[in-house]
Amino acid sequence: MDLMNYTAAEQKQVLSAGQVQSLDILALTNQELEDFMVNEYLENPLLERAEQRENDLMTSIEKFSESDAGTSYADQHPGNPDDREHFEQEFSARSGDPVKELLLGQLNWKDYSQKQMKMMSYLVDCLDEKGFFTHDSGELSAESGYPKEELDQCLAVLRELEPAGIFAPNLAECLIRQLEAKDLAEETLCVLLRDYLTELVSGQIGTISRSLGISTIRVKEYIHLIGSLNPRPLMDVQSEESSYVVPDIIVSRPGGKWTVEINDQWMGEYRFSDYYIHMMKDATDPELTAYFKERLERARFVFGCVEQRRKTITRIMEAILARQEDYFIHRDSLKPMGMEDIAADLRVSVSTVSRAVRGKYVQYKKTEPLEALFT
Repeated sequence: MDLMNYTAAEQKQVLSAGQVQSLDILALTNQELEDFMVNEYLENPLLERAEQRENDLMTSIEKFSESDAGTSYADQHPGNPDDREHFEQEFSARSGDPVKELLLGQLNWKDYSQKQMKMMSYLVDCLDEKGFFTHDSGELSAESGYPKEELDQCLAVLRELEPAGIFAPNLAECLIRQLEAKDLAEETLCVLLRDYLTELVSGQIGTISRSLGISTIRVKEYIHLIGSLNPRPLMDVQSEESSYVVPDIIVSRPGGKWTVEINDQWMGEYRFSDYYIHMMKDATDPELTAYFKERLERARFVFGCVEQRRKTITRIMEAILARQEDYFIHRDSLKPMGMEDIAADLRVSVSTVSRAVRGKYVQYKKTEPLEALFT
């Protein structure tokens, strides 16, 4: 048998690393995109978050600093609870009070006397709406008639309960106790919380960095870690836990004209750091200049990918609406439509459409998976 030599011509499309990452960003849901941007922010000194959205914790700190934490217990809860006839029912974990059910329900009643349970119920009543205990036990003793030493003993028991940070005297101690529960309470981080909350609120990352002798990237990591903690231990106690689907796309029809919005207003707002831009311009070290330029190009690339993602998803949704208008307006049956149809309408690849709709939800009258619109 004769062997024949031949050459076969084969055409392949090879994507660059940048194109691959751009497609990966397109496939992210809004929540995944926020996680991605947080990681970029932590690793890139050329990025910063807008101060008004730096962290939900910052808002909580500001509100805490303006609260009536110094109000005396006598102003809020006059009288000795023993004088109220219904008090014995109040400290029962079956009373229907969600805070007492959460806290006192963790105790083994056999370990404590009836008086101690009443005192602990009394102390639970002293918590503010955030779960902080800001009162002086001597003042409480004078108002309630309970011995100060016994109140302090009960308070020590209550401070060991869940959620971590409950009964803390202030926000800093509340967060530190949560870090201790996770074995993450580094000494520098605790100093940051105790001594630099004001700078943290105002976004003075450079000041904190210089004062503590750590890098700005390390400060960002600390802020991100702090943001994962709960500044209000009792924040969700009185509300039922529910699972919600957050739509990635919101469609509306004002004046009979479709409007498509990407639902990312809740995400952090990122921008270039003026401080490091000026540092890059003034740098004389070639290696430092090269590093800054590389980080700047990375930031520009990410911003470009995020904006391209927004435009692509919006165009795809608009093309879907053009084909499925009766479904959205009148809830008629879906018309036959495949991803290849949308790809042809927009002159993009089917894989682009597939990535853009994967795992995302659209809201118009109801929230539904974007992939479910394809028949």
